[in-house]
Amino acid sequence: MSFHASLGNLSLKQLRAFVCVAESRSFTSAATLLNLSQSAVSLLVRELESELGLKLLDRTTRSVRMTEAGAELHPVAARVLQDLGAAIAGSRELADRRRGRVRFACSPLQSSLLVPRLIGTFKARYPHITIVLRDTPGGEIIDLVASGEVDLALGVLPADTPFVAAEPLLTDDLLLIHPRSYGWGPRRRPTWKDIAAHPFIALGEHNSTRYLVDYHAAQVGVRLTPACEVAFVWTAIGMVDAGLGLSLIPGHARPIVQKFADVAMQPFEPQRIKRPIALMRHRQRTLSPAAEAFADFLRENFPRHDRRTPAARS
Repeated sequence: MSFHASLGNLSLKQLRAFVCVAESRSFTSAATLLNLSQSAVSLLVRELESELGLKLLDRTTRSVRMTEAGAELHPVAARVLQDLGAAIAGSRELADRRRGRVRFACSPLQSSLLVPRLIGTFKARYPHITIVLRDTPGGEIIDLVASGEVDLALGVLPADTPFVAAEPLLTDDLLLIHPRSYGWGPRRRPTWKDIAAHPFIALGEHNSTRYLVDYHAAQVGVRLTPACEVAFVWTAIGMVDAGLGLSLIPGHARPIVQKFADVAMQPFEPQRIKRPIALMRHRQRTLSPAAEAFADFLRENFPRHDRRTPAARS
């Protein structure tokens, strides 16, 4: 006998009533468990039998027993109710932000300095939400958001980019690093001409910091010709530590620079250049409750920022 035909007008209430009666072997007990009247339970079972065209229960004044058809239906119906209950409970956990999975992208520098403690605090609040961190070069982050490969990303606020919505979270400055052997004291304020007069260690062409440096240097008529070009901030710091030149890097790299005794650092202030860091998401995709929770957490825990900061190209 098979119950894989059309479900017709079967209802969960009917299945639940049948399973409860079959397991308790009593309409009275089933009515108590379901918080229904005995007549209501009897009606639900009769409706189920009528819909299937089968007798499921043999009733006497003293007992209730499953028929052959009822015995075959019972484990299937019980499993359906159990699986559905688990699915509903899981959905409620997702809706209540008790569990889930968030795909998050940021630059390697941010993933090592800004993000780990934030994730630690978030996990303490939401222990069953998994963060899948993509530490990837800044030039690739917007593509990951636009393609839907990540739910959220942290990066330099882009110019008007289709499909990517960006919300500023903080504003970073530019940090000038140079060998201590240059002898520049803390009171000296290097200019663009000072930068151009020394070997310059540049970040890659697709790096947002490189774009800002080249743009603002050109604004004052200075063209920087890199002595070396590197992909990562750590490499630029290492080059400076080796005495190969100076560099301009993101301000939040200060904790790394402090570990290099032969590298001096100071804010580069001739034009008060700022890097707006933004939380990015796809414009046309709905965030999961877990991703919404992480986005809310980032908004709450990042420093206040100046929303008037103009956009920069990534």
